[in-house]
Amino acid sequence: ASSIKGLAMLAVGVVALGFATPMQHLCPIPQGSTRSERLHMMPQGTPQVPYKFPGTESAQWIDIFNRMYRERIMFLGQDIEDDFANTIIAVLLFLESEDALSPVSMYYNVAGGVMKAGLAIHDTMQLMPYNIQTVNMGMAAQVAAFLVGSGTPGKRFALPNARFMLQNPRIEEPLDEKGKPRRRVMQATEMQLEVSEVVRDKQRMMEGLSRFTGRSVELIEQDFMRDFYLNAYEASQYGLIDQILLPKRPSKLRSKADISFGTFGGPEQRYQESQPPPSPTARDDGEMPTGIF
Repeated sequence: ASSIKGLAMLAVGVVALGFATPMQHLCPIPQGSTRSERLHMMPQGTPQVPYKFPGTESAQWIDIFNRMYRERIMFLGQDIEDDFANTIIAVLLFLESEDALSPVSMYYNVAGGVMKAGLAIHDTMQLMPYNIQTVNMGMAAQVAAFLVGSGTPGKRFALPNARFMLQNPRIEEPLDEKGKPRRRVMQATEMQLEVSEVVRDKQRMMEGLSRFTGRSVELIEQDFMRDFYLNAYEASQYGLIDQILLPKRPSKLRSKADISFGTFGGPEQRYQESQPPPSPTARDDGEMPTGIF
């Protein structure tokens, strides 16, 4: 009995010691870190790549999207909202001031967005003097599908498994600080004005799609009676894109020497002096590509 009592007292002491031990001793946490940083110990952030600024001798690490901007390549991978639209417009204007002739490529994988913000990007794209190539990499929904179709004619592309979703503009639900829908109290006249504004945005989108695709506004209005999806081939037939980008066939490779993983290495690393990639193979002969849908 005495031995059992002693083991019980030892167990209680170990448990009490465990509760009294600070967590900092078990997992050291840097001083001054926020609560979110303490909870997420795994590294996060945008990938970094080396870049040598003009006039400097050594390269510096910058985020990959900033590096792509310097090559006139833009990635749109989030819902199009006001702040994001302002960033895209600022980059387009900066590229115009830097070089008003070289083309710009915009790669889309966007699940939707605000119509007003998308129309602002569209108007800026139409004002730019350079050609704008648009590519749908995965999903272009709502206003994003409209932006892909608003690229320079002949330079609107999609990958084989890309999808388009066309949808009517709608009244955006207001959200509170926690992201939950907030109740709106308005008079009937205010509601009528807001609905009229949404209808006006829809009319602008219909006219733009009619200009991009060559279809009549009446036919597009019939299509927009319900949400509808298009694959890459259907989008090419509809007129949203011009060509489907297909993988290069193995028979096109002349030798194994054509396959490389970049221009880095050797006695001198090259950060900017890289060869331009070969133009991708595309088909627009009107035939359905096989083996990809």
